[in-house]
Amino acid sequence: MSDATILIVEDEAVTSMDIRKSLIEMGYSVCAIATTGELAVRKAGELHPDLILMDIMLAGKMNGIEAAEEIKKQFRIPVVYLTAYSDDSFLAKAKLTEPFGYILKPFRELELKTTIEMALYKFAMEHALRISEETTRVLLNATEDFLFLIDTTGRFLAANTSLAKQANKSVHDFIGTDISDLVVHGVLSPRMAAWNLNRTQRKPVHFQEEFRNNWFDTSIYPVTNPEGDVVLFAVSIRNVTAKKKNEEQSRQNAEFFRSLIEDTSDIIAILDKDGTIRHESPSITRTLGFGPEALAGKPFASLVMESDVPALERIIEEILENPCMVKPIRLHMKKPDGTSSCMEGIISNLYGNPVIDGIILNGWITAESSPGVR
Repeated sequence: MSDATILIVEDEAVTSMDIRKSLIEMGYSVCAIATTGELAVRKAGELHPDLILMDIMLAGKMNGIEAAEEIKKQFRIPVVYLTAYSDDSFLAKAKLTEPFGYILKPFRELELKTTIEMALYKFAMEHALRISEETTRVLLNATEDFLFLIDTTGRFLAANTSLAKQANKSVHDFIGTDISDLVVHGVLSPRMAAWNLNRTQRKPVHFQEEFRNNWFDTSIYPVTNPEGDVVLFAVSIRNVTAKKKNEEQSRQNAEFFRSLIEDTSDIIAILDKDGTIRHESPSITRTLGFGPEALAGKPFASLVMESDVPALERIIEEILENPCMVKPIRLHMKKPDGTSSCMEGIISNLYGNPVIDGIILNGWITAESSPGVR
């Protein structure tokens, strides 16, 4: 940090030049010397030094403490006080501005250098901490999940805006309040509030539950101190109602599809975008001789003669680019006994259809091919 730039605020010319000489010999850069508090504030805004050495007693309307307070508000530049006064009243006023150091005149160069280095280091660490805290705040508020920290008595230590919005509060209003308030007002269930959690529980807890006509996925993470005692609980709550509804809709669609195709003689299959079989009609096993376990989750192309696979892949790619497109298809299908059959039919992209929501293939066997799979 020896290349740091420093602004000297000192109204005694001889003293300021001595300080300047010492700083330059230490390897620092002196960007300016200000003789009044008003000038110090202006120079801080113009030059943005890494640190300010501020004499408390200055000529003019603004003393060093007042100048430091204004610089702190506007520019957040670290200040180290220089003064010949050690009176407790001066120290008390100076502490309110949260200085990064305090040196009594006359001082030794080693003392000055040590104080400056410690001040620069402390400021750098505080700056890094502010960035870390701001990053954490942004991440906490970048989700619709409810995220919060509580102590082992149920007092809020932190909460994100999603939870605050749900409770019609500000984030600041949460700090120090009891989580039981949200249970009483129906914002959280008792389980979400960790009421039934053993306070010695050191393993994360995960569960889903229905609460006020919605489904929630909750994770509770115990936080321990160096001695291994649980001191905090980090809680994440996600509304999974839409996911639950989609899962239920998919289940109903699958049941409806099976009821439609149960007795048909046609070969019917619903494929995912990569050609994997999602559902198939029983006629596939009856017609081609494959057992159901041989088809589940397999690529439809695995049932097709190798020579026809490129054509199948081209057709799937084409219909995926054109929703609701219907294409005729003619494929030679493999059989477990080594023979093959010719299947003709149609294939269509029905993604978005509430029942199918996939690629549907409907075919029928037209003729037996020559024996042997090449």
